Amino acid sequence: MLFNGSFEARFRWRPDEVRECRLVFIGRNLDKAALERGVMECKVGPLRFRVGDAVEANCEGWQVGTVIKLWDEGNPYRIRLQNGDECWGPVDTDEFVRKPVAGGGGRGRAKNSPWWEQPGKGKGSRKPWQARR
Repeated sequence: MLFNGSFEARFRWRPDEVRECRLVFIGRNLDKAALERGVMECKVGPLRFRVGDAVEANCEGWQVGTVIKLWDEGNPYRIRLQNGDECWGPVDTDEFVRKPVAGGGGRGRAKNSPWWEQPGKGKGSRKPWQARR
């Protein structure tokens, strides 16, 4: 497997092959329990939203949209906004993606600065929240 999560054609699963992934640590005197705990702490639980759910995404303020894909390019959500733009929900928390606020109509400013405006994040010409088409 490559780091981008894709498989080369010669490494694809055969139809009759059991699908399993293994993570191998090589070294001496490794703490097996600590390694297992550390890996299990990274385990992702079930996502809160499904394809077709109405949500609000934190993209330069809260914008109303619809979940169109799960686990897109490593992001839990790909969202189509009402204006036709698409964005990613990079983390499954209310800081990035939330249920629509009743009567809120979206477009309000987010409580906190968007993740790309946090200290240490550079601003580029492309809006980082926009998904590539």
